[in-house]
Amino acid sequence: MLYGLAIVLIPLFLGYLIKLKNPRYLTFVNKVVNICLYLILLVMGISLGQIDNILTELPQIGGMAFSLVAILLLSNIAGLVIYDKLQPMNRKQVSQDELPSRLHLLIDSFKLIGVTLLGGIIGYFTKGSVDFPLHASTYVLEVMIFGVGIQLRNSGIPLREVFFNKRGIYTSIVMIASSLIGGIIASFLLNISLAKGLTFASAFGWYSLSSVLVNDAWGPIYGSIAFFNDISREILCLFLVPLFMRQFPSTAVGIGGATSLDCMLPIIQKSGGIQIVPLAISFGFIVNLAAPLLLAIFIGLEG
Repeated sequence: MLYGLAIVLIPLFLGYLIKLKNPRYLTFVNKVVNICLYLILLVMGISLGQIDNILTELPQIGGMAFSLVAILLLSNIAGLVIYDKLQPMNRKQVSQDELPSRLHLLIDSFKLIGVTLLGGIIGYFTKGSVDFPLHASTYVLEVMIFGVGIQLRNSGIPLREVFFNKRGIYTSIVMIASSLIGGIIASFLLNISLAKGLTFASAFGWYSLSSVLVNDAWGPIYGSIAFFNDISREILCLFLVPLFMRQFPSTAVGIGGATSLDCMLPIIQKSGGIQIVPLAISFGFIVNLAAPLLLAIFIGLEG
């Protein structure tokens, strides 16, 4: 558990200490983070492809991942809709604009899936002839998390704004609690251990983080389940966020999970107006801090 916390939280907070004044440096950091993401998924795919009898395991991986995302999203929606009903947000604060191209965002998501599948093909055909470094993706993850820390520090988001936005705090609490309840339900319905169910529930859509930590702890099959569970959330939320925004704005922000701070933010802003952005930023920041902590704890419980 301590090792899992260290490899994620130490580079995250070290990165957060760095303040960049030159925009070109921040652009470089963004590129490095993006490259690391693709490398992580490629290595994970290679590890998956080198498993014996992998072709017979694929239906299990797909079935488990899509069952997980269905259970977890439904649990999130139930909890967040109840919160929106009990504490309605002023609808004057929510205005819908023309949405950005969801096709472009879908293509980006499928690129990530494509890189993972490419790694699987490479691993399948190099099995027995090429050995890739053990836990190679962990080192790449540390570099990526360090870059994420720099991105958070230089995003222009004051910590006061994050932790004094009451609706952002409450939305994150409801989302995290409903996710963990969903993880408990999934453990019973899918016949997996409670620790695994809670682990899959704790990434909140942060697929690059969950896939590496789960892959290192339980092997590439479970790592792939974590990846497809979390990337499926992102794809589904491209359509669900605008659907919920007008009547249930906290639900629309909350179902995006960790992605509400980055790739889902344009969809959130366009479908809810600029007034919804402080909520999304506060919520996303807190969830991004909670995800590595909870993942390390629950993975440690299984070990």
